[in-house]
Amino acid sequence: MKRDKLVQMSRVTEAMYLAEYRKVQTVLQEEARIRGALAQLREQADTGRAALAGDMPMQTIGADLLWQAWLERSRKQLNIELSQVLARKSVVMDRVRQAFGRRNAVQQMQGKAVADHRAERRKTQLERLLQDHRNG
Repeated sequence: MKRDKLVQMSRVTEAMYLAEYRKVQTVLQEEARIRGALAQLREQADTGRAALAGDMPMQTIGADLLWQAWLERSRKQLNIELSQVLARKSVVMDRVRQAFGRRNAVQQMQGKAVADHRAERRKTQLERLLQDHRNG
C-alpha cells in the first residue's frame, strides 16, 4: 500500500478513535454524576431517618412516610437513569474498542511500510556500493 494512502488512513482512524473516545468520556461523566446523586441520596436518607426518628409530630402527620416515598421514587428514577447510561456505555465501549483496533492496525501497517521502505533503501544503497566496488 502506498505511503500517502497509509498516512491518510492513519489520520482518519485516529480521528474516528478520538471521536469515539470523546463519546466514552461523556458517558462516563454522566455515569459519575448519577452515581454521585445516588450517594447523596443515601446520605440524605441516613440524615433524614435520624432526624425523623425522634420527631413525633412529623411522624404523627405522616411526614416520615412521605419522606420514605420520595426517597424510593428518587432512588428508583436514578437507578433507571443509571441502567440506561450503563447500556449506552456498553455500546460506546464496543465502538471505542473497534476504533482503537483499527487505529492500531493502521499504525502497525504504517510502521511496517516505513521499515520495508528503509530496508529497500538500504538494499539499493548496498547494491550500488557493490556495483561501484566491482566497477572501480
